Amino acid sequence: MKKWLLLICLLAGCSGNHFAPVTQSNLLITSNIKEGSISFIDPKDDKLLTTWKINKAMMGTLLLPDGDTLLLYGKQLDRVYTYSLAKGREIGQWNTGEGIANAVLMGSEVVFANQHNDTVDVYALTGKKTAEIAVGHQPLTMLADQKLYVLNFQDTKMSVVDIETRTVTDTLSIPFSSVGGGIVKDEIWIGGHGNGQEVNESIHIYNTKGMKRSIAAPMMPIGFAVDKDYVYVLSHGSATLRKINRDTYQEEGSVQVGSNPFAVTLTNGRIYVASYDSDEVYVVDPKRMQLTDSIRVGKGPFHFTEGKG
Repeated sequence: MKKWLLLICLLAGCSGNHFAPVTQSNLLITSNIKEGSISFIDPKDDKLLTTWKINKAMMGTLLLPDGDTLLLYGKQLDRVYTYSLAKGREIGQWNTGEGIANAVLMGSEVVFANQHNDTVDVYALTGKKTAEIAVGHQPLTMLADQKLYVLNFQDTKMSVVDIETRTVTDTLSIPFSSVGGGIVKDEIWIGGHGNGQEVNESIHIYNTKGMKRSIAAPMMPIGFAVDKDYVYVLSHGSATLRKINRDTYQEEGSVQVGSNPFAVTLTNGRIYVASYDSDEVYVVDPKRMQLTDSIRVGKGPFHFTEGKG
């Protein structure tokens, strides 16, 4: 009987971990890296739906276009795990090898930042690897537009990648340890931690020819969220969220938020900040730049993924 149960389980794709199904399409998902969990938030009323305690050394997640398949990746993991939100369980694995530190969706392909090989790796939605493109040392932040802009964390260059031709078409000089950024019209805004004992105090703005200007944003601006009028910049070192006019480059408001915050996103007309040390997500009204709510999540929220209905 036990043999038959084992066979049925294998044929049905059983997993040892089953979680509360998540059937809602409009979601905000946090990767909580202290405990290896994922929390699901309803951004309509800012309520926690559930937390999946997966117990893996994750760095982030990515939701595929079907709105149900969630990829989970981490630099120390030797594969990417896939989960069905509706089924509440693991449904597959992609054999990527170690080093996956970030992931973005470009059309019908997934692009991973591979710090083990210093490459960006391109995968079909089926999990088949289709390309490996050499970039700089320790690629981390990836900004996807018509092209892919890769900030190489342990390097002084940004790689501009054409995913269709699988080539690096340009490189731009950037500060060492650059991380975080946003695409604003024809500009690329980037931040960073700084180099050694010298803390980064500025946002650096680039066009296709190189650095255009810098804006003061102490200390360690590493999180960016963009709407049609403003760029919201999260400074990790000072726990400050700034509202900067994208046309005039002038700061028009700020608010202290969280404890050791790492990530920021903008959805449903509200800003969300992941507070790593308080295990909370803070909600900010972007018009008044005031805190309006906080949501308790898993331990160490570090990364956001959005699911939009």
